[in-house]
Amino acid sequence: MERLLPTFRGLQSVKTNTIHLVPPPGYRLRRPWYSSPWLYVPVAIVAVLITALVIYFSIVGADLRAEAATFDLGKLEQMESASVIVDRNNKIFGQIYVENRETVPYEQLPRDLINAVVAVEDTKFYQHRGYDLFGMVRAALKNLVAGHVRQGASTITQQLARNSFSLKEKTFHRKLLEIFLARRIEESVGKQKIMELYLNRIYFGGGLYGAEAAARGYFGKSARDLS
Repeated sequence: MERLLPTFRGLQSVKTNTIHLVPPPGYRLRRPWYSSPWLYVPVAIVAVLITALVIYFSIVGADLRAEAATFDLGKLEQMESASVIVDRNNKIFGQIYVENRETVPYEQLPRDLINAVVAVEDTKFYQHRGYDLFGMVRAALKNLVAGHVRQGASTITQQLARNSFSLKEKTFHRKLLEIFLARRIEESVGKQKIMELYLNRIYFGGGLYGAEAAARGYFGKSARDLS
């Protein structure tokens, strides 16, 4: 302890010298970049615009959801079918129809046909809930680069909604309504039923509606016999 006392007394006698830096004449102290009002003004404008857009799309979305709720989903199964005339041996003699269609249940639709339709029309059919947002963005970019429509972005459910309720207008409102209606169909009907309704309703060209009529018209066999 006695050895430490001289050292402690020496430390008490040490004086600290403070250096004061004086800026040169005419020097202006600059504010930090994040305190500049020119930064906060555009940020505030962007925030106001984003808020306004969110409110606008919320209102539009609520209106579209209400409009989609007015559609009778029972019409999904209301399709024109051909009247088939058979002879005494139960062979088809002829047909009377407005739309050449013969509806069949899901169990009579071959898996190969279902897989082919999914691969061509909607690869994410079993993952999405009515619409494919990334698919729409991708198609929009491709069409923008090409300068014309090269790729569609409608899912199988959207196509079913459009064809069932004659939503044919090429307008932004119609496309949004189609999306909300497809979402409602997905919430009310399972994927299997959607595929059945789609393959019975869709137009396959040549005046043939539905997979059964197309199979008979193009290959002379029933849809369940397609490979």
